[in-house]
Amino acid sequence: MKLARMAVLSDSEIADIHEATLHILTHCGVNIGSPRMLSLLQQHGADVEAGTCRVRFSRTQVEDAIATIPPSFDVFNRDGEYTFTLGDGEPKVAAGHNAVFWVDADTGQRRLSTVADVEQFAHLCEYLPGIDMIGIPVMPQDVMPPRSTLLHGVKAVIEHSRKPIFFSTDACDINRGCIELLRAVFAGDLSCQVYGITQLSPTSPLFWEAGVLDAVIDTMDTGVPIAILPEPNAGVSAPITLAGLLTVNNAECLSGMVMIQLLRPGTRVLYANSWTTTDMRTGAALVGSIETSICRVAGAQLARFYQVPSHTTAPNSDNHAHDEQNACEKTFSLLAAMGAGNDLVVNCGMFATGMTCSHAQLLMDEEIAQMARRMMAGIRVRSDDIACDVIEAVGPQGESYLTLDHTMERLRTNEYFVPQLAVRGPFSSWESAGAKDTYALAGARAQRLLTSPSVPVSDEIQHAMERIIRNYR
Repeated sequence: MKLARMAVLSDSEIADIHEATLHILTHCGVNIGSPRMLSLLQQHGADVEAGTCRVRFSRTQVEDAIATIPPSFDVFNRDGEYTFTLGDGEPKVAAGHNAVFWVDADTGQRRLSTVADVEQFAHLCEYLPGIDMIGIPVMPQDVMPPRSTLLHGVKAVIEHSRKPIFFSTDACDINRGCIELLRAVFAGDLSCQVYGITQLSPTSPLFWEAGVLDAVIDTMDTGVPIAILPEPNAGVSAPITLAGLLTVNNAECLSGMVMIQLLRPGTRVLYANSWTTTDMRTGAALVGSIETSICRVAGAQLARFYQVPSHTTAPNSDNHAHDEQNACEKTFSLLAAMGAGNDLVVNCGMFATGMTCSHAQLLMDEEIAQMARRMMAGIRVRSDDIACDVIEAVGPQGESYLTLDHTMERLRTNEYFVPQLAVRGPFSSWESAGAKDTYALAGARAQRLLTSPSVPVSDEIQHAMERIIRNYR
């Protein structure tokens, strides 16, 4: 039997949050910063308050819009090959995205990130079975002009991995450029097959900026799914209570999905969240607090209530070091995100409240993801697994099970996860191997994986991507 899905909300509590959300959207509404979107919404029957940028949606509009959202969709790799389905009940894990700093593998010091870091990150992801999708890990700081940094990051990932792409920006033209890069390399038909997902975010509380909404409008016609990811901060841009935080996130997320479905019914979207809590002693926004992990469970439940694919962030940590706090926060957040059934979980390789990446962190996070998957798989109980006849044949104080056919036939099944980084065995063995901790083992494995064969694109595609980026200078 598989591990039961985590839950923190009852059916009645989900209904209460839904009703509160409908009240907010019908009576309070959201502010829209894009004249283009305001005009389109008015044409499609939304209540646009005269002389203001306030928009309200009727209950019927909200519920009808949600009903048109596809509950799942297939995702393809760079070569146009089917890779996985989002919304099939099996969480998928993505690495990255959008940090600024990098921990240098040679010096161990934090520094500004580079395009070369992204290239190596993507190369590692190509060979990590626990990573299904790649978010752009950092905004590389060694490119000019600075506004083109995401485009260089997308190009670097495309050139060094075949896996699907996840990206986000608040600039309409850069979002358009990212999609052009996807189209230039994708061997399939981007209009009907998913190779990349864009994440677009409102500004809490209850406001949509012009550039983001213009990006939403442009994306709808491309076939690229949109993850609507609010980022409310408890006690700052949302109520300090977790239920209030969930409700603001829900209202913002639904407002985005409703706008999209009003304009283009059937557009693929994801119900997403990246809320933070606040350390009121310092004012720090926290992504690794245990409360954010509780909310990750609730977010998955709300997405299932709406029958929409879900996305959240994990594994997350607020610490700046690779230590016990880092591992603890990351394990809690990733297990909560995956155990609750979020369809896409993004952030492997990042720490320090999402500001910093490292190759070692990527490998450690991938191993946490593999362990979480194993835990979710639970225990298979069939007659040959129970092995009553084997137990009876061995009997009391019988021969060792070690050499039995039953044991030998099952040595290499997936019942036991074999970690790549864990320290196991006696002290003397560990000491003689160099007494390396998990961080050191991860760094060493990263160096080995970086020698694996590359998966380059053709010169023609590379030149096409370079031309696209030049247009955004």
